[in-house]
Amino acid sequence: MKVEEGWPCSGPLLRMAEDAARKLLPAFQTPTGMPYGTVNLLRGVNPGETPVTCTAGVGTFILEFSTLSRLTGDPVFENVARKALRALWRTRSDIGLVGNHIDVITSKWVAQDAGIGAGVDSYFEYLVKGAIMLQDEKLLTMFYEFDKSIKNYTKFDDWYLWVQMHKGTVSMPVFQSLEAFWPGMQSLIGDISSATKSFHNYYSVWRQFGGLPEFYSIPQGYTVDKREGYPLRPELIESAMYLYKATGDPSFIQLGRDAVESIDRISRVNCGFATVKDVRDHKLDNRMESFFLAETIKYLYLLFDPDNFLHNTGTEFELGGLRGDCILSAGGYVFNTEAHPLDPAALHCCSREQQDRREIQDILLSFSQPQTEEPPRDQNAGGSPESIALKPGEQRKAPVLSCPTQPFSAKLAVMGQVFSDNS
Repeated sequence: MKVEEGWPCSGPLLRMAEDAARKLLPAFQTPTGMPYGTVNLLRGVNPGETPVTCTAGVGTFILEFSTLSRLTGDPVFENVARKALRALWRTRSDIGLVGNHIDVITSKWVAQDAGIGAGVDSYFEYLVKGAIMLQDEKLLTMFYEFDKSIKNYTKFDDWYLWVQMHKGTVSMPVFQSLEAFWPGMQSLIGDISSATKSFHNYYSVWRQFGGLPEFYSIPQGYTVDKREGYPLRPELIESAMYLYKATGDPSFIQLGRDAVESIDRISRVNCGFATVKDVRDHKLDNRMESFFLAETIKYLYLLFDPDNFLHNTGTEFELGGLRGDCILSAGGYVFNTEAHPLDPAALHCCSREQQDRREIQDILLSFSQPQTEEPPRDQNAGGSPESIALKPGEQRKAPVLSCPTQPFSAKLAVMGQVFSDNS
């Protein structure tokens, strides 16, 4: 495909993404910086909009919004995402847990069940993936603090239960199918042993029913009333892909085989693949969720295709950027929570371009500012001559035209203007 010159730092899709994101920004205009759950793209936040939103709805912006800021050079998107993360971090309980739903105006927790599943899941996912993609140690430190509390209060026999966020007492001894993303995320930080044990717990539920029910009672070893459905969610398959890539263990491939056979045998209908209404009798619902194509099938495909370009380890790449010298598509892709791959190299490329532009603008701006000359020092006047040694804690200021990475003329040439030495 022929792309616009300067891609990925420019292009029609990037401009559309920026336009769409700007229409989301009014949601972040709250006293806490945590966003409303819903915003009208034309008129902003409805005056009657509820201030209560789920934890994941507050903490699942850092990947997309940071990407947009790094590609466009506008920091506003990354700034609001980081402010929301910091605000959420400050609301954790004395035992280091967060609840399920929060009031974004008052920072008060409305639902105080703490776990790793529905309403919370992608908050933890984005702390880890944000740390990886942005090389941000603060985000990783935040996750590790949460991880300690999660293991201390919610983990039992390699299952993760729901507990009261302030007391740590069990409130729901259930496994939710959405929690099956956790082993895959653990593999990203090298916690393979814990990930593998939890994965096999979840896989045992799959083998019991031919799919994961939305809720599974751990004490009873059976489905929960009115939560017996399986809408072909991707999370367990996602974890299988990550863990197979990390370990090469064929048991993860076996899960993939089981998934393909179960979905094909149970869910295939004339116009697609239907949601399983009840895993006990495999009755179907008349719907197919969008995440089945966007995530479930994608992760299955990648599990069985180790040579796919998304698994690239740096052996192949292409060039792009405004000067055509950025290395892109070299691997290390980070999937957002909907399985869309983000290329960290593109963020680095465009951030560098934007930084170069800012440096050049600062240089050109300095030319237009009047320079004031200091009067010559009288060497015979009282006082000692100026010392070249720095005082404790003092830093030497760089000269205005200090561009250590490139010659000054090369900096200006980027803007299409070449100045000779006598200009």
